Amino acid sequence: MFTLTGKTRAAFLCFFLSHIPITIFLDGQALLPKSWFPGQLQEVLQWYAATFRDSLMMKATHEGGNSEVWFTSLVGIEVILQLPFFLYAVYVLTLTNGDGRWTRGDGPFKSLCMIYGSVTCTTLVPIFASICADPSTTAWEKAVLGSFYLPYFVFPFWLVLIAASSDDMFGRTRSKAFKIG
Repeated sequence: MFTLTGKTRAAFLCFFLSHIPITIFLDGQALLPKSWFPGQLQEVLQWYAATFRDSLMMKATHEGGNSEVWFTSLVGIEVILQLPFFLYAVYVLTLTNGDGRWTRGDGPFKSLCMIYGSVTCTTLVPIFASICADPSTTAWEKAVLGSFYLPYFVFPFWLVLIAASSDDMFGRTRSKAFKIG
């Protein structure tokens, strides 16, 4: 049985905390109008895309350029659906005693973790396939770029394993009083 306790909980807290600004300031540029982002953030994305040969994000960095429709739709899922979950997960993971309905490890948080993890792992499959199929990159460049995306597969998959293998994701046990008679 896996649980969200100790170092595992801290790792997920760091994952979600780091994912919030990346989603808003970098990934969001593949979906939202460029005028919404300061020039410095656009330059950071251009540097990343060019340095690590990320053709999916590179298309989003060119003036008037758009990413592939399928990729833009996946970023839409990230910004519109996953970003609120990141905020919720950070809130739940920072609580020391989450006994409320929405913060327990056996309630809606567990269900949302299963949904988030499953959807995210699924969305990474075409991204990894696109990286592997890119004829303009070497095997080394594919490996480096894939390593950037890998945590965004591993952590959600790990979260699904935790949610699926435990009654309460935080390892708490709840006693139920039974009346006889």
